[in-house]
Amino acid sequence: MKKHLKYFFSALLIIVMSQITKAQDVNIILDFTNRKVSADGLSWTFDLEAKGDVGYAGPNNNNWKAYNIRLDLDIPDGVEILGGTGVADPNFTTGSLGVQNVVLGSPPLGQKALGLTLSRGNQTDLNTSTFVKLATYTINFSGPVNQGDPATPRPNAIASGSSWTNGANDPASGNPLGLRRPFLMAQSFALPVTLVSFDAAKEGNAINLAWSTAEETNSNRFDVQRSANGKVWSTIQTVAANGESHSKVEYAAVDNDPFEGNNLYRLHMIDKDGTSAYSRIRTVKFEGVATYMYPNPVSEELTIKAADWNKVAQVEIVGSNGKKVYHSSGKPSANINVRSLLNGVYLVRLTNTNGSETTYKIVVNN
Repeated sequence: MKKHLKYFFSALLIIVMSQITKAQDVNIILDFTNRKVSADGLSWTFDLEAKGDVGYAGPNNNNWKAYNIRLDLDIPDGVEILGGTGVADPNFTTGSLGVQNVVLGSPPLGQKALGLTLSRGNQTDLNTSTFVKLATYTINFSGPVNQGDPATPRPNAIASGSSWTNGANDPASGNPLGLRRPFLMAQSFALPVTLVSFDAAKEGNAINLAWSTAEETNSNRFDVQRSANGKVWSTIQTVAANGESHSKVEYAAVDNDPFEGNNLYRLHMIDKDGTSAYSRIRTVKFEGVATYMYPNPVSEELTIKAADWNKVAQVEIVGSNGKKVYHSSGKPSANINVRSLLNGVYLVRLTNTNGSETTYKIVVNN
């Protein structure tokens, strides 16, 4: 299984800009934070933050102008990078932002290339104590990506690599676009969680969920989420992560109150720095709350049989005109007198304690 895309930038990038006519280097550190993979795997979003390293002094009167970051992505075969968007933070960036899916230079075999650009006006310069957010980028894909395949910056200042520029008319270069400076990349890219497996299976009146990881760095927790339709999700349990591990770790959770019918499950994997991604969805069909009702047709008393009547919170009977003719909640009765009902077709609606509903059709024939 490929490594989690939600972890594509956990290491810092160190930008070292060596001015030709100056003995002092200008160092800027970039960090990619709040990295999130969408639930459908079709996009990921991250913030780009920066601060000056020790001894930092902004070029050209403390006003650096632009950068271009080239990335090589390891994504599934057949999936293409469609491009993306960038939103600038007005305190530090008011220039244009761009995402390019066609860049100079060939990526390594089997990988795809991506470019991020940003330009600045005369905004506040960086400081050396805290990171500040420059922009938020969203990258879109033609198909689902895995929870993570790493993206690797190209750490050089040639045409096919990443570069940084200072202000216009840089006296060191005589270039109105400024002096191009190289990126130097940190040596390691930590992969907070490598999900090996995720399974869900029915056992009695519950559904057991189990998953395992092969490697964890800085991981915080797993939110176990459930849905009846794949659109509305709720967290039914939170499991603390190991945090740091280089060997296989097993996890488990139990859903003791599943929906009647289909239950969809996924893991929302969250790191300590806010990075997050979702697992693939697992589906389990559960039939065990309402079993059957008899007799049908019924003339006097309807009896409802359930595997666990304590999970039935409400019983309603609705006529063919949509009008409710019977209601019982709290501790509803499993035996219903129907002698007062007119002959015809009715719907019996059971509401379970977990909020799910099941509807049955009966015929009253007095």
